[in-house]
Amino acid sequence: MFEFAFIWAWLLLPLPWLVRWVMPAAKDSQIPLALPKAARFISPRQVQQPAMWRMWAFPALIWLGLVGALAQPQWVGEPISIAQERREMMIALDLSGSMQADDMTLNGRQASRLQAAHHILAEFIERRHGDRIGMIVYADDAYVYSPLTNDLNSLAQLAREAQIGLAGQRTALGDAIALSIATLTDLDSEHTPVVVMLTDGMINTGAIEADEALQLARNSDVRIHTIGIGADEMVVQGLFGDRRINPSAELDEQFLSAIAHSTGGEYFRARNEEEMRRVYEILDQLEPVMDDNEQLRPRTSWAHWPLSVAFIIFIIMLSINSYRQQRRARGEHSSSREVS
Repeated sequence: MFEFAFIWAWLLLPLPWLVRWVMPAAKDSQIPLALPKAARFISPRQVQQPAMWRMWAFPALIWLGLVGALAQPQWVGEPISIAQERREMMIALDLSGSMQADDMTLNGRQASRLQAAHHILAEFIERRHGDRIGMIVYADDAYVYSPLTNDLNSLAQLAREAQIGLAGQRTALGDAIALSIATLTDLDSEHTPVVVMLTDGMINTGAIEADEALQLARNSDVRIHTIGIGADEMVVQGLFGDRRINPSAELDEQFLSAIAHSTGGEYFRARNEEEMRRVYEILDQLEPVMDDNEQLRPRTSWAHWPLSVAFIIFIIMLSINSYRQQRRARGEHSSSREVS
């Protein structure tokens, strides 16, 4: 698409005529040279003034070219999406044996903690368009389940397929924290890397103890959000009838809250499907996905074309004037020789 960047410049087009109209013409104070004998050698054609259009044609075209260049004509290309800096996020998913507890619901049906966790987690991953997300799974040990990737659909599918037993039965939460931080360290990113850590328990195995994990979190440049999964109350059948228990008694909320707050993150409690969905909605607000609607339209300036035309016309005008002066000088020289 063709357009002018400074279309207002065309308002300058009548400026020379306005100046000529406002400013008075200069008075001719020179006394004409009397050459009575030479008058008969000057033909009527030689004393005729050039036509008005000839006097103004070249200057008008030059001024038109200058104003056209000032208006900055340009060709605007098709919109091109701009690649923006996105967030790097590592998700740490607990696959310990306690995640089999069926104290959660999913779509109105009773489900295990893991079923609810990875199903809603997959939805969260799929809507993080543009982010680079990886996943760590942990139980007896912590492993990189997927490195940072832009292929969020594949990562969401991996999250749905994660099963208990892949990494053992216990909870090496400290090792998962250390591995998450190590994975996100030294990344060249505009935004602070983020860890989202899901667990239903406490540190009961692994090489990294709670105090050491907390120290690592404090000294890192990573923001950690922690999510405690599991209901506060569950009805179980016993020999003497139904009784209510707390299936999340082993959840170390104090530690999870300390880890999150030491890094500038937040601790969330997800007791049911509704709360878990709400947690991810809040995370979307805390770590918003950058707007990917920004586009760039390449612009090619054509200002050199009217400027070049103005320059060429100026050279032509100078050449014509020079030629006329030389021709007039030769004619006057010939006339003076004939008079003498």
